[in-house]
Amino acid sequence: MQSRGGVPQTIELEYGAKGHWIGNKNARGFCLPANVGYFKFWESLIQCSSAAGKDLAVFAVAYTLAPNAQYPTQLIQSVEGLRYILTETNRTPANILLGGDSAGGNLAVGVLSHLSSPHEAIAKLDVQEPLAGTVLIAPWTSLEVSTDTKMNCLGDVITPDVAKPWSQAYLGRAKHDYYTDASTAPSSWFKNLKNQQILVLAGQNEIMLPSIRHFVDKVKVRATLVCCQDELTGAVWLSFY
Repeated sequence: MQSRGGVPQTIELEYGAKGHWIGNKNARGFCLPANVGYFKFWESLIQCSSAAGKDLAVFAVAYTLAPNAQYPTQLIQSVEGLRYILTETNRTPANILLGGDSAGGNLAVGVLSHLSSPHEAIAKLDVQEPLAGTVLIAPWTSLEVSTDTKMNCLGDVITPDVAKPWSQAYLGRAKHDYYTDASTAPSSWFKNLKNQQILVLAGQNEIMLPSIRHFVDKVKVRATLVCCQDELTGAVWLSFY
C-alpha cells in the first residue's frame, strides 16, 4: 500500500488494542491476525469509492489474539475502536459503517449488541443516532461447534476440528452469551439495534451458513442475506490474497 501512496497510520487504543487507518483519516478466527488479502480488499474499496466520488477511510482494530487474551477483552477493544471514531474524529454515527469477517463479524454484532444492551463488563457507549450500517462477511454467529456427522465440511476452509479449539481459546472459562453467540439470542434482543441496516454475505458451502441464516431470520427487518452460490465461503480475502 505504501507503494501506492497509502501509508497506514496507527492509533493506540484503550485496553491494549491498536487501530490502523487505511485511506484518508479525515475524509479470521480469534486466533489469527488479518492477512495481506484484507488490506488489499480495503484498498480496493477505497479506490472504488474514490472513483465514484465518495470519500472512504477504513479503521481496522487490531485486537489481542486468543489465547493471549480471552472474552470479553476483544469485544472491549472493538467497542473502544468505535468510541475513538465517535469521540476523536468528529464523525457522526450516520457516517459510520461497522464491518467484520468471520470472527470479526462476531465482534461487529457484539458491538451492536453492546450499543443497545450494554455488556456489564464494558463501559457504556451512547450513540445519538443509529450507525449507517453493518457489513458481516461469513460472520461467526454461533461459537457452539456442531458435531453433526452429516455436515459437509469438504466445501469450506473451516471445519469443526478447526473451529472448536479456536472458540475454546477465545472463550476460556467464560460462558456463551448473546454477545458471543448472536444466533442464540431471541428476536427481541435485536429490536432496538442502533443500526440502520445490515448486509450479510455467506458462501453456499460454508459450515456456518445454518447459524448465519438463523441470525438473519431474527433481524430480517434490518438484515439482507446474500448467499454466494458455489462459493465455499463469503470471505473476501481469498480473492485478494
